[in-house]
Amino acid sequence: MLLAACMLGACSSDDEQQVEVSQLEGRWLEVYEPGVVSEGIVYYTFHATSPTTGTCQVEVSDVFSGDHQIKHIYHLTNGGKRITLLDGDGFCATGAPVYEIVRLTESRMVWKIDDRFLYFERK
Repeated sequence: MLLAACMLGACSSDDEQQVEVSQLEGRWLEVYEPGVVSEGIVYYTFHATSPTTGTCQVEVSDVFSGDHQIKHIYHLTNGGKRITLLDGDGFCATGAPVYEIVRLTESRMVWKIDDRFLYFERK
């Protein structure tokens, strides 16, 4: 009985964190939790140049600040569970953000930095 209980505890559930690094490439829309109002939209487009690096273009369309684009070089570490966004020249500015990739599937992605979560849907 104890063995069966231990085996059931080891099974994965739908709530378990899932990170499929191969799914990063493509276009992602940042989405917000229900009840959170956004004044614009933000798209992230990833193109891999190697298994752990690539480019990320961020397109921002904001009611107040207008439209603009930011180019980044990304670098994956910790087995693909952390992503660092460097400036467009690949330089690591002091304090460059390092996000934990909490979930990455074909259609959804979740990042965490400090105590804040960012949610994405593939577009």
